Amino acid sequence: MSTKTQVFITGATGYIGGAVLARLLEHPTFPTSEITALVRKADKIPAFDSIGVNTVLGSYSDLELLEERASQSDVVFACADADNASACEAILKGLKKRHQTTGTVPILIHTSGTGVLIDNARGMNEYDTIWDDMNPDQLETLPDTQIHRNVDLMVIAADKEGYARTYIVLPSTIYGFATGKLVDLDIQNTRSIQIPKLVEASIARRRGGMVGEGLNRWPNVHIDDIADLYIILTG
Repeated sequence: MSTKTQVFITGATGYIGGAVLARLLEHPTFPTSEITALVRKADKIPAFDSIGVNTVLGSYSDLELLEERASQSDVVFACADADNASACEAILKGLKKRHQTTGTVPILIHTSGTGVLIDNARGMNEYDTIWDDMNPDQLETLPDTQIHRNVDLMVIAADKEGYARTYIVLPSTIYGFATGKLVDLDIQNTRSIQIPKLVEASIARRRGGMVGEGLNRWPNVHIDDIADLYIILTG
């Protein structure tokens, strides 16, 4: 049995997941870690092999595989579909098995989205409430009906039960081009979806757009800052 820290990451070829994996490859703990990435296409596997990352072939539809890999992991970075409740449940089942088998408390860092904070401003008003990650009581007031919230509540419940230490990252509009080994190997998406779509719409209309009176606030964050956050959360 390996004494290395077992790390499992999903979405490794994506914009966020790839940036997180790139940080892990550069981190001082990389030599003492064994990283496994979930990949959907077999032709990507040799590139991952070349940078010392193990792979399992599959997707978020392979629930048994997700559960199995999570049960073998000390840390899970879930950087794929934020709204896939079945996949999240499978990962949590695996982490619970990990806890029951080893007595340790594995870590899950789950990627959600700031859609959970949508206030229906429609550009007509500025919302003054600042949501603070350090204020869990405030976050508990979010309605269960908010987008992403059903999956987020599953992640929160796991932490409360004590079999996993869980964190939820709510990235807003992310800007900047991803860089690093995965980009160099041409296996990672290098840019966001949102900003290019906004640019394309502006080009098509030959002018920028504005929703309502343009009074709503829209948070933004750089891809490097988001990637660094995931690593910090592992403690």
